[in-house]
Amino acid sequence: MKLATIETITEIQSIPEADRIELARIQGWQSVIKKGEYSVGDQVIFVPIDTVLEPREWNTFLWNKEDPTKQIRVRTVKLKGTVSQGIIFPMSIINDVTLTTEENALAHALGVTKYERPVPAHLSGLVKGDFPTFLISKTDEDNLKSNIAVLEELKQADLVQVTLKMDGSSATYIKELKGEFRVCSRNLEMHYSESNAFWLAAKKYNLQELMQPGTSIQCELCGPGIQGNPIGLNELTLYVFNVKDLHTNKYKNTAPCFGVESVPFVKTFTRTEFANETIDSLQHLANQFRYRSGKPAEGIVLRGITKENELTFSPTLRKMLSVKIINQNYKD
Repeated sequence: MKLATIETITEIQSIPEADRIELARIQGWQSVIKKGEYSVGDQVIFVPIDTVLEPREWNTFLWNKEDPTKQIRVRTVKLKGTVSQGIIFPMSIINDVTLTTEENALAHALGVTKYERPVPAHLSGLVKGDFPTFLISKTDEDNLKSNIAVLEELKQADLVQVTLKMDGSSATYIKELKGEFRVCSRNLEMHYSESNAFWLAAKKYNLQELMQPGTSIQCELCGPGIQGNPIGLNELTLYVFNVKDLHTNKYKNTAPCFGVESVPFVKTFTRTEFANETIDSLQHLANQFRYRSGKPAEGIVLRGITKENELTFSPTLRKMLSVKIINQNYKD
């Protein structure tokens, strides 16, 4: 995930009945700015939603009035009825900053981090070790709006598959080639525990016995006590979105497996059908969905699929062609 980047303003639009603010376009994002503060073509620093800022002198206008030391979360807001996502800062905030070539060096220098939800006790458990990235990558879906070049890559795919983004906690289950069974949260491998939700779900679906050696599945763990249970489930439920064959080191297109249902499918576009899609049309699509509880769904995930039903590789992302768009009506 890109936490802070140097970008160029590509468009500025007026906002109806607004005298002091206007709307700027950055990549696929739209962000409210002060009227007259920036022009089309200006280079700026952009910080997207789902990030956290340290309170610093250049962001005093965002400080909490009751507690100026409190970290600042960047989230979707509405101003004058207009959706604003992310914050634009002038280039001057990095005048005295020395940057390295490492990924997210700018964010590190500015004190920008990814927003992480608090982990409930039944999800934390006893840590066995770091996430085994030598077997499978961590789950961290990139946002299409921060990577608009990916839109053209999607248009070259044979099919574009759209699924609903389920609001829960990422879970990874691995059956190694020699049969060792691993259970992981988003960032860590977990020791067995009768009270840990990741292991409870593995037991519910009998994954340790049913999964074949050399297989890994990545799922969203949803249900009571997890992120407020916006879907309205009565019990812990897994929705698989990644399946990896450890023999070939390839990802397969998701389908129900080992008794775990797939994330809900929304639509599959042919190349011809997807040709005229834009960031705005896909955002409109993402905004339409609700969970069965009636609450706005978190968003959608778009993936490039080949005629052989395999996942397409993205040169831009340097991994499989898979991106998300967050529902602008979603609140966590």
